[in-house]
Amino acid sequence: MALIFPNWVRICYRRGPVEYQPYDMNMPPRLIPRKPLHYKFDPPLTERGQIMAETYGRSLAASDVKPFEIYCAPDMKSVQTAAYLYKGLGVSYTTINIEPALMPYRQLLPANYQEMLLSPKVFFGHGYPINTQYVPYQGFFGSETIDDFSTRVLNFYKDRIVKIEQKHVIVIADASVVEMTNNSHIDTVDDIFKCTRKPTCQMSAIWIKQGEATLFEPPVLPFTRSLYASKPQYWQEVPAKLSAPNHPDIVT
Repeated sequence: MALIFPNWVRICYRRGPVEYQPYDMNMPPRLIPRKPLHYKFDPPLTERGQIMAETYGRSLAASDVKPFEIYCAPDMKSVQTAAYLYKGLGVSYTTINIEPALMPYRQLLPANYQEMLLSPKVFFGHGYPINTQYVPYQGFFGSETIDDFSTRVLNFYKDRIVKIEQKHVIVIADASVVEMTNNSHIDTVDDIFKCTRKPTCQMSAIWIKQGEATLFEPPVLPFTRSLYASKPQYWQEVPAKLSAPNHPDIVT
């Protein structure tokens, strides 16, 4: 939501802090009641984002991916991505583990970020398939360096993911975390910001055998997000027609 509608919190709550009013069909029709400020720093998925996550889940299921475990970061968009992916997978034998070790770089978040997040029990109470008995690998923390950020993500994979013997595990987190699993170096805050400029639903696929990790092509079909992605030349040749096809000043 924050990427597509940067001012959505201010506009959707213009009638007061408890009355959410969407102004676009790509916005969720309803939200879990909470403070608007919390939504500013912990936004939900758009309607399109929910559909994309479910579509990815169906594609993984078609490729016979049957995850033994699903892990996700504690922010709302990650939990919702995991939940809609779960729905698309059509699985019933596993639930979602919410893991603070997968959260974004701490220094880019508010000091009271933990207080803004919904707990696993609250998500579960609203129908999300959350494992409320899961014991996180790492708790919440107040600050960290870029090196700390890289280390905690690496340690989580080494100490939790690598030790799982079953064939498939799904991990859902911020784009910068996904970039780390693609062997990209995250050395500066600017590197993190560059990750946010990439298309949504970035994915990496890792094969682990005898403690050795190897990257391979993700087992899903490509997802063409828009006309701009498939035929960008249209936007250079006739941008006015695409943006306002019935405008009286445009001669067709």
